[in-house]
Amino acid sequence: MALQLTIVKGNTYFIPGAINTGVIINGKECLLIDTGLDRQAGRQILRCLRDNNLFPKVIINTHSHADHYGGNAVIREEAGVRVFASSLEKAVIENPYLEPFYLFSAAPTKHLATRFLMAECCPVDGVLKEGFFSDSGFGAEIILLPGHSPGQLGVVTGDGVIFTADAYFSEKIIAKYGMPYCADVTAALDTLQLLQQSGYGHYVPCHGEPSEKPFATVLRNTAVIEETLEQIIAILQGGGSTREEVLAALTMQNGRTLDPVQYVLNHGTVTACLSHLHKTGVVEYVFHEGKMLWGQV
Repeated sequence: MALQLTIVKGNTYFIPGAINTGVIINGKECLLIDTGLDRQAGRQILRCLRDNNLFPKVIINTHSHADHYGGNAVIREEAGVRVFASSLEKAVIENPYLEPFYLFSAAPTKHLATRFLMAECCPVDGVLKEGFFSDSGFGAEIILLPGHSPGQLGVVTGDGVIFTADAYFSEKIIAKYGMPYCADVTAALDTLQLLQQSGYGHYVPCHGEPSEKPFATVLRNTAVIEETLEQIIAILQGGGSTREEVLAALTMQNGRTLDPVQYVLNHGTVTACLSHLHKTGVVEYVFHEGKMLWGQV
C-alpha cells in the first residue's frame, strides 16, 4: 500500500507508517523528520513525496535508533539532502554498530547485528542543539526530549506542531510490551512532565496517532514507568538480586516472552530503572561472590 501524505496543520504534514515521518513543506521542497527502518522505507517515502511533487532537502533525525534513520542513506543518495541530529545521536547514525554494541555491552551476536538494531550508516552534516534551527529555507524549534535515547530531540514547527519522537508511546504498544525501552529513566520522567505541562497545538509521536491533547497517553507512559519501578522494588525486598534476576522476575510476572532483541532492550531498561532508583536513594548495590547484587537501602 502506498504511503499517504497527511496534513496536520498549515505547512506541517506527516507520512503515517511503522514510524510517522514528519514533513515540513516550503513550496515544492520539504524537510523530513525521521526516515523509517531501511532502504525500502526510504524509497516509499521518496515515492510518496514524488506523488505530491515534493523534493526533500533536509532530514532531522530525532534520535539514532535504527527505525528512525534507516531510510536516510537512500534519500541522501537520490535527493542530496542534508542530515542533522544531536551530537550523541550523530555518533551512532554514522557508526550504526554502536547500537547493538552498547545494548549488548560487547560485540553483538549475529541475531542482534540486524537491520532492527543496526541501520545503514549515513553521514550527518550538522549537529543540533536546543533552540531555533534554520537550514535550506526551513526553520523549526529544537527541544530536548532525552530518556528513551540520551540525545533525543523534539521538533516544533511554525504551525505549533511538535514531533515528539519516542518521548511517549501509544497505549496499544504499552499493552503489548509493557514499559518501552528507556536509556535514562530520570530523564524520561522529566521529559514526560515537560510534555504534560506543555501547550502545543498538535502532538505527533513516532509511534501513535497525532493528537491535540495527548495528556492521558503521556500520563499512561509515566504510570507504566512508575509501575515498573514499584515491581522492581518489590522484587528486591526478597534480598540482593542481579540485574539478570530482576529481568527474569519481571518477565515472568508480566507474562512476557523474550527474543534476542527484546532481551537486550528489556535488560537495558531494567538497568536504567536500577540506576534511577540508586540515584534517588531507594536501592544500593554490593559485590558478593562475584556478583553485583541490588537491594533496598
